[in-house]
Amino acid sequence: MGKPWPPGGLVALCPAGESALLNPGVPWAALSDRADGAAAALALHARLLQAPSLRAAAQSLVTDLASQAGASRASLALAEPGHTRRLRLLASSGADRVDIASPWRDQVLGAMAEALDQGLGACWPPVAPAISTRSTHTAHITPITAEGADAQAVALHFELQQLQRSVGGAVAVLPLGRSGGCAAAVCIERSGEAPIDTMTLARLEALLQLAGPALDWMQRAERPWHRRAFDALRAAFHRLREPEQRLRRRAVAAAVVALAALALLPLSHDIGGRARLEGSMQRVLAAPTDGFVKTAHVRPGDRVAAGAPLLDLLEDDLRLERDRWASQRAQHENAYASAMARTDRVGAATAMARVAEAQSQLALVEERLGRGRLVAPFDGVVIAGDLSQSIGAPVRQGDTLITLASAAGYRVIVEVDEVDIARVQVGQGGRLSLSALPWQGEDIVVERIAPMARAVEGRNVFEVEARLLAPGPALRPGLLGRAELVVGHRPPLWVWLGRAADRLRLAWWAWLG
Repeated sequence: MGKPWPPGGLVALCPAGESALLNPGVPWAALSDRADGAAAALALHARLLQAPSLRAAAQSLVTDLASQAGASRASLALAEPGHTRRLRLLASSGADRVDIASPWRDQVLGAMAEALDQGLGACWPPVAPAISTRSTHTAHITPITAEGADAQAVALHFELQQLQRSVGGAVAVLPLGRSGGCAAAVCIERSGEAPIDTMTLARLEALLQLAGPALDWMQRAERPWHRRAFDALRAAFHRLREPEQRLRRRAVAAAVVALAALALLPLSHDIGGRARLEGSMQRVLAAPTDGFVKTAHVRPGDRVAAGAPLLDLLEDDLRLERDRWASQRAQHENAYASAMARTDRVGAATAMARVAEAQSQLALVEERLGRGRLVAPFDGVVIAGDLSQSIGAPVRQGDTLITLASAAGYRVIVEVDEVDIARVQVGQGGRLSLSALPWQGEDIVVERIAPMARAVEGRNVFEVEARLLAPGPALRPGLLGRAELVVGHRPPLWVWLGRAADRLRLAWWAWLG
């Protein structure tokens, strides 16, 4: 290499994968050759990684090999990951197109497939062995003699012989990669009568030590994503078969069983939503006239019987007005009697009309006095209207004062999302869980579905009215909770996937506009 020996020693890579420092008897010339070979291998590896694509890298490699070996043509084929018999002729230094079927292409692929399958490198015609190496890092180069060959390489010899007869000259094949894990193969064709000796194959093998893994990595990187995912799953499956992965195998088996149960076992398909409890009959009591709050007899939560007083309004103004109209009626009656005594028919008619007016106004005041007390129209529970802190407050006619719900029965209003409303039908059953009574569930049956949706917290919901089958004594109108309606029986996994698909479809439509 032309450089002085460094104090710490020099490590040179050799084809056998051993350090020159481990063999101090190696001559300086051999050490220099090995260092040059390692540098050439690294340079070739760098050129492969700089290529923009796998095919460009392969074409650069076969061009370099053809010049290094003095060959008329060099070809490169890659095996699919995990299948050494499935080869793809990727590049050739000749002018022939590698993607067109031809007898030469089939013969080359056959010889390369045999070399990869056996992990052997060989040449034809046979020559006397000049070197024979076997490395833990490279393929085993087998020289072929004229007298015969090893039984393991018979098929490889036959393929090489067929290829040599077709192209003439000398041919050789060399698998790339570690022994037992080769992913690529190289075929060298040399014209003329000069054979390819095993020394040349050994030099090529040393040169291509890093090319095989690099090509395999580039091939895996260019594969489609689904193929890469499948390979990853297959590799994970093979790892699970190792003895030390017993606990992981059990966990995977349990997960598979659980997934199968979720995908195959039909369970009740529930659609849920927020729910509120209301009385079967609900009445809003409004102010019958303008006035002021006098007395509040009930507060929200109180149970009342039919006819029980709920609220009294101040009656002082109405009583004064009643007295005024009663006095005017008496005056008009006296005027009528006086006109009749004077036989004044006009005066009598006028007085009688005024008496009728006063009587009507007095009846109206009496009616308003009668409506000054609000009473319960039926047995029920007060659910709204706490006026105990508003004594003396003015009210206007029509203002809502008290809301009363019947205690004879209840109804449940369930808010169902618009995505799920199509699955809800009248007569379906369900279960109600109230926030105030979480330990107590109530059975319900759907009775009515509101045809109109309303917006609640940024989403559209439909109100579904349901009936309680057996209401408990602890129930009160106005309680909130959640209801689950059973709309069928399906495996949970398909239910979840269906909901996700519905959401994605709505999002897609919204995005398309």
